[in-house]
Amino acid sequence: MKDITIIIPVHVYNEQVKEMLIKAIESVPSDYLIHIVNPNKLESELGWLVKKYDNVTVFSAVDEDEPTDFCTLVNRGVSTCGTNWFSILEFDDEYTSIWFSNVEKEMEYKSDVSVFVPLTELNDFNNTRFVSYGNEAPWASSFSNEIGYIDNDCLQDFFDFYLTGSVFSTLDWLNSGGLKPSIKVTFWYEFLLRLTNDGKKIYVVPKLGYKHNVNRDGSLYNEYANTVTTDEADWWRELAKKECFFKKDRNKTYENNKGE
Repeated sequence: MKDITIIIPVHVYNEQVKEMLIKAIESVPSDYLIHIVNPNKLESELGWLVKKYDNVTVFSAVDEDEPTDFCTLVNRGVSTCGTNWFSILEFDDEYTSIWFSNVEKEMEYKSDVSVFVPLTELNDFNNTRFVSYGNEAPWASSFSNEIGYIDNDCLQDFFDFYLTGSVFSTLDWLNSGGLKPSIKVTFWYEFLLRLTNDGKKIYVVPKLGYKHNVNRDGSLYNEYANTVTTDEADWWRELAKKECFFKKDRNKTYENNKGE
């Protein structure tokens, strides 16, 4: 097996999720270990995957009374993955066929990079139409201090990056403290700020590597789009800039801190 674990967080399960999950799994090369991380209550429903795929493990990360949010599931998955590198695949997304071969080539020459980020194709889940590309900004002229890299200076002005599909150093993730479950909307932004504050290098591979679906009913993207106001989104963005100096999740909430 390769030294990269694919972590797929699954917090709900039904026939539609099953179809999407199969498609996601089959976009992963067979010599990569896939770690499906889920609440305890879903373990029996997901057990068939271990029988169908030789490279799949199912890990019950949280008990019935524990949170099953995306950040918590990912953090638990990383803490048990056992490889030096990992990637996060959402169950309704896919990798492109060239992604991992391109990452492996980049790893040979960029040993100082902590995160390899793909160019991402965004598609509308409801009509399968192309929406836009994501993560291409660091390749624009004068965007960052070093072309192709996401650095702290550029993050002061630009926050809209898609990190699922990326390949992360497990050690750097764990040392940084991982994702903060209490931060909504901008948890990836806060994580990037925290890494770059610590001097870690984040490189966008100039190849299409990931296909990300948006506008799916029940997705985290849709939840935020339908419930988070512009003022609240701005508040979370500013909070990310403050909280990135702390490794631990300090459980800030918009409702209790609107006046900050």
